[in-house]
Amino acid sequence: MAATSPSTSRRHPRPPFFRSHCMPTQAQDPARLKQLVAAAMKDYLGTQTEIGVSAAVAGGDVRAHYVAGLSDRETRQPVAEDTLFLIGSVQKVFTNTLAAARIVEGKMALTDQITRFLPGEVRQQGTVIRQVTPQSLGTMTAGMPSANVPGHPAGALYRGEVPPQAMFDFWTRFNPETRVGAHYSYSNVSEVTQGFTTTFAARRSYPELFATDLQEPLTMRDTRVDLTGIRPERIAQGYTAKAKRIGYRGVGFNSTASDMLRFLEGNLFRIPSMPLLTYRAMKLAHTPHFAISAHQSIGLGWYIQDAPGGAKVVSKAGGNGGFVAWVGFLPGHAAAVVLLTNGHPTTGLSLPATGRKILLEAAGLDTSQRLPDEDADAGISSEEDAAD
Repeated sequence: MAATSPSTSRRHPRPPFFRSHCMPTQAQDPARLKQLVAAAMKDYLGTQTEIGVSAAVAGGDVRAHYVAGLSDRETRQPVAEDTLFLIGSVQKVFTNTLAAARIVEGKMALTDQITRFLPGEVRQQGTVIRQVTPQSLGTMTAGMPSANVPGHPAGALYRGEVPPQAMFDFWTRFNPETRVGAHYSYSNVSEVTQGFTTTFAARRSYPELFATDLQEPLTMRDTRVDLTGIRPERIAQGYTAKAKRIGYRGVGFNSTASDMLRFLEGNLFRIPSMPLLTYRAMKLAHTPHFAISAHQSIGLGWYIQDAPGGAKVVSKAGGNGGFVAWVGFLPGHAAAVVLLTNGHPTTGLSLPATGRKILLEAAGLDTSQRLPDEDADAGISSEEDAAD
């Protein structure tokens, strides 16, 4: 039987900004928050209780943690609150927040040509790439493909390395089928390009920017790319939908539900330890910059979806290497949810829909009204079954 260990806690007193925006509801009782998460995840998982889950939810001045299932099915290691999960494309909001910070501090602008910052050979040889801006990259309207270019450029970015040659080749030969800035299309290459543009504009590496703007101010000690030195029992293992162990971990950040909840709280209100630059960058990142449909828009990496009562759900999904993650929050309602998992249930329910349900209930909003079906966030990769 898979282990289940929910826990709840009250936070230290919140700053005045947070308390003034709280909307007290019955859901903001610690036990009630725990029940919301447990019930929703039971529906999501069905009978597949071996799938590992680490969740965190904030409602008003209360936060709750919930863990269930196994981080490693072979060793029967249960998930703990400090278990590290791969977050997949959720990391796109890290990159775009770092880009937004460079915009706030004046080192680049939303409408700048990114060739102002990329190496000289791109400026000299590239043609269409000159039309691409930080805004079109963040809103995924640059016409770049979903599949990344060869050579694991994302890994090079996150490790603070120079772009691989394949990335230079892509930039100089870039010729999209759609007009830059006019059409939305989910793209992994856009985020990597945004990241390298940001590091060139700042003249600092990605690890340096991440540490200064996010990791240190928000005390995200367990959010990391390199897992060297981490005890094996803290590292969750990914599995396909057919419960097959995946040997390849995927590229990018690993994190805990606690770390990710602190990141979301930073987007909701200015945590005292957080620089004003970071808070302004976060606000810019989840401000809508492109309308995808009548009910959904996109900021810089963040998706904004209509919710009951005029509320807006701001969220990002991610998943590869056998992991699925979703994070979301409600501006003005002091509610946030983090869901991290290492498997794929056969219930047919989606983790983003489950997360939105928990989020609305935590904020005390009406969940009887059906949310719009469209969800343009294609961050949950279908590669999980490639190993079958």
